[in-house]
Amino acid sequence: MQTERTELYFQQGSSDKVYHLQLESVGSIWSVKAQWGRRGATLQSDVKANDVSYEEAKRVYDRVFREKTGKGYKVAQSSGGATSAPFSVGTPSTKEFSGHAPELLTPIDEPEALQLVSNSSWWFQQKFDGRRLAVEKLNGQYSGINKLGQVISIDTQLAASLDKARADAFLVDGEITASRFDVWDLLTVDHTNLRDQPYELRYAHLFCRFQGVHDLLRVAETPRTTQEKRRFVDTMHRIRAEGFVCKNRLAAYAGGRAGQHFKCKFVTTASFIVGPKPAKKVSDGHRSIAVYLFEEERQRFMGTVGVPERYPLPTEGQIVEIRYLYCHPGPDGKLIQAKYFGQIRDDIARGECSVSQLKLRADESEEEQKCD
Repeated sequence: MQTERTELYFQQGSSDKVYHLQLESVGSIWSVKAQWGRRGATLQSDVKANDVSYEEAKRVYDRVFREKTGKGYKVAQSSGGATSAPFSVGTPSTKEFSGHAPELLTPIDEPEALQLVSNSSWWFQQKFDGRRLAVEKLNGQYSGINKLGQVISIDTQLAASLDKARADAFLVDGEITASRFDVWDLLTVDHTNLRDQPYELRYAHLFCRFQGVHDLLRVAETPRTTQEKRRFVDTMHRIRAEGFVCKNRLAAYAGGRAGQHFKCKFVTTASFIVGPKPAKKVSDGHRSIAVYLFEEERQRFMGTVGVPERYPLPTEGQIVEIRYLYCHPGPDGKLIQAKYFGQIRDDIARGECSVSQLKLRADESEEEQKCD
């Protein structure tokens, strides 16, 4: 356990901003503080966490760090810890389709996922709280591919780390966070297409080519036996991971939501479209946004969600990630304990923002099913 300090900056056009973040302690009590604003001006300040354990403070510190670097902030200097911003990824400027359709995971609840623990066909991996990224190296040039299959830029430091891989050309799939690129699948290597191979063989190629080549690259840990998977799930809960993934080791690669790999999220989140506030909410004096989801052909109002002062107010039409406890069932059911934590998604299609994402309040939905 040690104190950490990071100084970030953001420069784009006429914008020149700084963001300072500290993880500090007094005895065994920890806090997280931040200051931000235009370079050279008086900075605003806020306490992100106070009088908490190191584990809780570190979680908050890392979360804030991820949020800022995810918005384009870069590290000016950092001390005291391993947290860094080695990579950044761009946004698509032309929305050019790469030709690669990323395979998407099907959500399942934890009891359903745990039924796969004793099934040898299923391997488990951590669900990382980052951004989906595939990287293709071809003729010595790199290009990134986001969750929508669109071509995006990657920075030179990420490319330099990938140069250490034991392959001249490849298409590797994974998740990028503030501190590393976690990879879990290899789709092509040295001009050989591996998509028709079962996942266990693709993973073997991935491990051979990428394991241990650079500190900023990590092949996803993959428990396979019943005992390993049980311990792994316990660990994911203990470290407060976002959740875990269940991979069918016998499955060939299939783009889109093919239903052959699953994700189990401990924290319930969903993607919503920001829309106009209802008339009675427009002048309520709250700093909030109205969020909507598609239900068949219409956009359904799901409620308003407060936006903390530390986050810019999202605009209508943007897609945002919202964390919530549950949603009341029924045609007019609204979100309960919904929170916005600063994440705007430019890699989610509007069509994915549907009511099918929602976690309903279990007891009420079960009562309704009994009455049908």
